[in-house]
Order: sequence, then C-alpha cells, then structure tokens
Amino acid sequence: MGRRSLLRFLAAAFLAALPGCLSPTLPLPPPEPPDAISPQAATPGLWTISGPCLEGAIVIVFNERTGMGAVVEDRDRDGRYEVAIEAELCDLAWVAQDLGEDESARTTFVIQDRTPSGPADPSACK
Repeated sequence: MGRRSLLRFLAAAFLAALPGCLSPTLPLPPPEPPDAISPQAATPGLWTISGPCLEGAIVIVFNERTGMGAVVEDRDRDGRYEVAIEAELCDLAWVAQDLGEDESARTTFVIQDRTPSGPADPSACK
C-alpha cells in the first residue's frame, strides 16, 4: 500500500506541474517604430530605415504600396537593424521581428524623413 500511495503522489505531482509546462509563452513584442528613416540621395526612390529590435532577431520591413520589403538579421546582436527599401514619401509600411519560432505583431509607420528626435517635417504626410 505504501508503494501505491507513493506512485499516486508522484502521478498527481506530475499532472499538477504539467499545465505549467504546457502554458503558452508570452508573445514576442512588436518592434518599436523605426527611429531613423531617410531617402538615399544617390538612389531616388530608395529609403534607408533603421531602428531597435531584439538582439539576434530577424527583422522584416515591408512597404504596403509596393508589396515589397526587406529582411535582415541582427547578426552582430546589437539590437539594431538597417534596411533599404523602395518607397515614396508618405507610403505606409510595417516592421516585425522573428526570434526562433516566435513572430511578433507588426508595427506600422509612415515613410518620411525621420531622425531619433522625430520627423524632419511633421506636416509632410498629413
């Protein structure tokens, strides 16, 4: 009888711990909007976009109007990305990040000249 009680106790303890192991993990947070967006002077229609991401993330930047984007990996693990995509002033775009099997939600933004302190011309896309 002592052995059966021990087995029941162990089985109950295992089943009690199981839901914690199967509970979903927190979703991957979406990246912040880019902190720098600028047109490339040498290549009209091409914009450089950069911002923070999770260390080691794969970052996707996508232009809704053109249906095109770019994918880059934070290989140096500094928590930053930089891509160049085709765009026009005031296009709507989004950025998302993947880390392992997890994918974040999208963060939308408007293509306009931007520095870390904010848009160069806040009224450009109104």
